[in-house]
Amino acid sequence: MATNYTYDDNARREDLLDIITNLDYKENQLVSGLGTAQANDILHQWLKDTLKTPGVNTFVEGVDASYPNRTDPTRLTNWCQIVRIGFDVSDTERTVNHAGFNDRYAYESEKAMKEWKQDLEFALVRASLVCGSGSAARQLKGIKNWFTGRNITSQSGVSLTENMLNDYLQAVWDDGSEVNAIYAPIYLKRKISGFTSGTTKFTEAIDRRLVAAVDVYESDAAKMVKLFKHRYVTISGDTNHDLIGIDEAKFKIAYLRKPILRELAKTGDSTKGEIVGEATLECLHDDAGFLTQALL
Repeated sequence: MATNYTYDDNARREDLLDIITNLDYKENQLVSGLGTAQANDILHQWLKDTLKTPGVNTFVEGVDASYPNRTDPTRLTNWCQIVRIGFDVSDTERTVNHAGFNDRYAYESEKAMKEWKQDLEFALVRASLVCGSGSAARQLKGIKNWFTGRNITSQSGVSLTENMLNDYLQAVWDDGSEVNAIYAPIYLKRKISGFTSGTTKFTEAIDRRLVAAVDVYESDAAKMVKLFKHRYVTISGDTNHDLIGIDEAKFKIAYLRKPILRELAKTGDSTKGEIVGEATLECLHDDAGFLTQALL
């Protein structure tokens, strides 16, 4: 009698898990962690000012007031950037039976929202200012391009040390602010985790795992500095590694239009949609952080 084998059995049911695994990274620490503000025009503007230098202040009784030179507020600006993620699902695709989701359109809209956040995150870190025109898209100025004064350094291939990190923190403190968040590529995050002083590792006392990552760094110039590894501070094609430190209270995401899902006009046998929003980065003072470039 002939043996029946599974290899030729067309009656076998497929063994397909009802899940979808996506290994793509999700990076939106700034989008999720920074405060928000309201933008009311495509050109978002705000003011910064400086107090006089403190010094001896004493007067003889009865004399007239003195009038030292006063500074005028300085206007800072950033342009709102339109971020859009579109998708198009055929109506047949929406009807057939799927594994992992019930409606392909709903699945694509959820995926597009995650992609929208990542694209805004990329801009918040790296974008260069573009005013825009009828033929060129507006682009916001990201954190790395806000530091153009004394708190930006290029180390030209110097290896990061703990003393250097403290110098960066002190430079911000000297300007009147204090860094409370550092964003680093994984390579530099591991270096900071190897520093022996001023580091805090959070773990349960009953947890017996060996934990090497540092979550908080503290020094004389900055206390309770949160440490984040971030994929967009340094990307493929960059030379060496950069490091960003900011006072998070001085940076906000100003939304002209918060992201929404909208269905687009139907032009065929498919359903089109997109996630669209418009935002910029509000840097309340451009001395409230540091950027160090080209570290080893």
